[in-house]
Amino acid sequence: MFQGEYVAACDERLAWVSGFTGSAGFAIITLTAAHLFVDGRYTLQAEIQAKDFTIHSLIPREIDEVCSGLQTLHYDPWLVSMQQILSWQERLEMVPLHFNPIDFLWQDRPPAEINLAYDYSVVYAGVEREQKLVNLRQTMQRSGIKVWLISNPESVCWLLNLRGQDLPYVPVVHCMAMVTVNEVVLFCEPAKISQSLQQTIGVKVVSFSNILSVLKAENCIITACRASTPSALLESDLSFEWNVDVCEINRAKKNISEQKGMQNCHKRDAVALLRFWQWFEKQNSITEIDAQDYLGTCRSAIEMYQGDSFATISGYGAHGAIVHYRATKETNIRIGEGLYLLDSGGQYLDGTTDITRVFCKGVPTKEQRTHYTLVLKGHIALANVRFPVGTTGAQLDVLARQYLWGQGLDYAHGTGHGVGSFLNVHEGPQGISKANRAPLEPGMVVSNEPGLYITGQYGIRIENLQMVQNSAFDGFLEFVPLTMVPYEAKLIDWSMLNAAELAWLQQYYQMIQEHVAPLLDADEKIWLEKKLI
Repeated sequence: MFQGEYVAACDERLAWVSGFTGSAGFAIITLTAAHLFVDGRYTLQAEIQAKDFTIHSLIPREIDEVCSGLQTLHYDPWLVSMQQILSWQERLEMVPLHFNPIDFLWQDRPPAEINLAYDYSVVYAGVEREQKLVNLRQTMQRSGIKVWLISNPESVCWLLNLRGQDLPYVPVVHCMAMVTVNEVVLFCEPAKISQSLQQTIGVKVVSFSNILSVLKAENCIITACRASTPSALLESDLSFEWNVDVCEINRAKKNISEQKGMQNCHKRDAVALLRFWQWFEKQNSITEIDAQDYLGTCRSAIEMYQGDSFATISGYGAHGAIVHYRATKETNIRIGEGLYLLDSGGQYLDGTTDITRVFCKGVPTKEQRTHYTLVLKGHIALANVRFPVGTTGAQLDVLARQYLWGQGLDYAHGTGHGVGSFLNVHEGPQGISKANRAPLEPGMVVSNEPGLYITGQYGIRIENLQMVQNSAFDGFLEFVPLTMVPYEAKLIDWSMLNAAELAWLQQYYQMIQEHVAPLLDADEKIWLEKKLI
């Protein structure tokens, strides 16, 4: 219903019907066939988890090929957005269903949980909700908009300085909001909003079952975002005018308080990663789950920690080549000599982190060092670029791939995604990918994570979060690193790095020494110094 990356346990319909647990994909099921579409991050995972399905790449050509053999396609209009319907209607006849057959067949479906929402302090949010609403209403007034339906829960939570516990990893409450000149109506399960919180945020709380009647009562054109508005609302004779999510760009450009929070939480998060790394080097008989659990223990001791920002990817050897691998009791293996990939993140009251590092036990091969260094060179090139105002992620993506391309190598995922501030670790509109056309602006946070995956052998991904800021040159922008953890020195072929790359590394390590070392105890500082070479 909310078009988000993560869903509650009771809404895991795709996982129930197919076995696939990735965050991006959909299925088309007929009387004689079952098709699962996933992007490049999940191809190997889908082949393992969804053995009864034919796996397809999530690209228009392969979708068109399957649809060419169909006359109609039935769908749940509450789960498909207006934007998605427009795309599908170009292929074949779309027929909305009055009930979802999965919900009928799913006998042991978990019940929906009722978790209380809470006020998100302006200390972390940086701007009072009242001011955000003033800004929104000024935009509405300039454009002659009477009613704006905000259908993305992340935008609603940002606008109202509200947070919730409805999803794993993303601290939002499942809700939508109608904003008029005089009031804000919050559509959600009323039991999630206490009386005191309702008074604090100054909204009227209405159950989702009444959303159609409330919107109709306005008797005017409703402005909304096509990408996140359920197509079910179009079946109700409401009149819509489509616009971009009014909150998206504003929450992407972090204010001063949010910027400071992101910087501070990354310093503390680095302490957890370094403590994990020091422990990891001493272990001789641990599994992937042992490692990820210990990292969770390290993070849980850090101030303001609220939980993970996504499911940790803890992949040894061939598992590291599965881009979004998740260790389970069935797949869990012991970590021996070779490469171990760890992609993880934390949610803190003052920000969100996401970091990937590859660790090596034993002596790496020449090929592993070469591959790691090619990825590192692309990572540094993207971190160190200066670019004109108006530049998009699509224009920068090649910087991270250039050295891999030179050797006939590549990776099948974007180079970077936007990151929210104590919200979704994957946030738009900004990103670093071949298709992203959103201009990068000061205050935006993006990941920098080129990689290389050798199927059946090992995976390499190096990820930092970095923030866009103004440069010393008028009209130009640059990135400042947020993540502050060293790279695996034994995997670097130093002869492959040029003077500029070595200088960037030296400056980056000086930042770690200055900002992270003071947070460590004496023994940890000595250990860290050996990593900062």
